[in-house]
Amino acid sequence: MRCHDCDEKSCSQGNPCRPTDSLPLYGDEERQVMAAAAEVETLYYGDLNRFQEICEFARRLKVTRIGLAFCLGLADEARLFGQAFEAAGFEIRSVCCKVGGLTKEEMGMPRRPWVGPLSCNPAEQARILDGEGCGLLVVIGLCVGHDTVFYRHAKAPVTTLVTKDRRLGHNPVAAVSCPYIRKRLNEAPRERQA
Repeated sequence: MRCHDCDEKSCSQGNPCRPTDSLPLYGDEERQVMAAAAEVETLYYGDLNRFQEICEFARRLKVTRIGLAFCLGLADEARLFGQAFEAAGFEIRSVCCKVGGLTKEEMGMPRRPWVGPLSCNPAEQARILDGEGCGLLVVIGLCVGHDTVFYRHAKAPVTTLVTKDRRLGHNPVAAVSCPYIRKRLNEAPRERQA
């Protein structure tokens, strides 16, 4: 399918170009998550920022403990969001990406002086937060790929609060919404040399 190229969007009007049998994909937990998400969307459409939406979503799921999986590069933001979640009535647990002290050598990864010797450890972040009994996990700026591993290993529901984009101030949509950036979007990247 190539939905991104579709101008009609007839599926949003109940006329799908590809009918599916999707209902069996949704068990009880998925239906609860979908219902909570729909309620937040219906009640607050366009009125809340993402942090506020996550709080309302968590309340509807009856979550009391939220786990934050954050990148060390966003430690200040994680602290502020942690305080904000606590002020909103949630119990917070958090795990930094460098937990466990794995080295890049142990993981078989290349080393470069500008990124440091330690590897991120997203599988361990997920394991720790799940072990702490978090009902909802919130990602704050995990690297591309590290977030993929985190999502795969997490057992609790996961949502993303901050998507890391070092170049665009953690606003990746600027790559297409800003014409000055968009015109350079497909330029070949220059690799840093050691």
